[in-house]
Amino acid sequence: MRIVIVNHVGIMGKLMRFVLTEAGHEAVLTRSADEALQAIIGRETDGVVLDIDLPDVSGHELFAELRAKQYVGPVIFVSERRDIQDKLRAFDHGADDYIVEPFDPQELVARVEVVARRRKQADRQSLGTVLKAGDAELRIRELVFQIAGRPRVLLTPTEMRILECLMRNVGTTIGRERLIERTWGYDYLGDSNRVDVYIRRLRKKIERNPSQPEYLLTIRDRGYMFRVPTGSTERSHRPTPPQSEGPGHSG
Repeated sequence: MRIVIVNHVGIMGKLMRFVLTEAGHEAVLTRSADEALQAIIGRETDGVVLDIDLPDVSGHELFAELRAKQYVGPVIFVSERRDIQDKLRAFDHGADDYIVEPFDPQELVARVEVVARRRKQADRQSLGTVLKAGDAELRIRELVFQIAGRPRVLLTPTEMRILECLMRNVGTTIGRERLIERTWGYDYLGDSNRVDVYIRRLRKKIERNPSQPEYLLTIRDRGYMFRVPTGSTERSHRPTPPQSEGPGHSG
């Protein structure tokens, strides 16, 4: 895999490049936002390991620019900041993982490989699929969600995977652990409250009033549910596969 490291601290950046290279990956070290953009945009990149504190812009600003320039691959934040608010902010921006320095080099390799492998598998499984539930539609390949009569909403890959799992099971409560497994994999190494962060993000994007959701419901002590509101146009929630494939359904 080709992994781009964005870290301006010489020793730390070289360490990450060394351990990833030793693990058999192509590790590219960049030290600024400009270098990172040149190394990532328009080139095949399987993952980005991004320091929050960069000399020219913040890691959050660079992350937003990467998404604006259509990089949709995984991003892992690395930082000395341990405060939960820093972690939540990273996840709220769409990060796939957050590693606190100092860390075990093998943990870095494991997290990078888990995130990149999970993304590739999800992309293969979902390629070209469209999910419909009532007046809501999720176009997985385009990372687009739309409710009839409203503007289209662009999702991050992680938001898409969570929404996909819920829309494939309309009217069914999905527990937090199952969402973690379907979104981050069985070998997930991070915090369980990440699901709640992403549900809040999704509500801000798709609900008229995020504090009174119509579609993404919390089922107390059980998990979350995607519901088709009463009065919406009733349509099948079964996935519409690409033309080259036969009908499919995943429960």
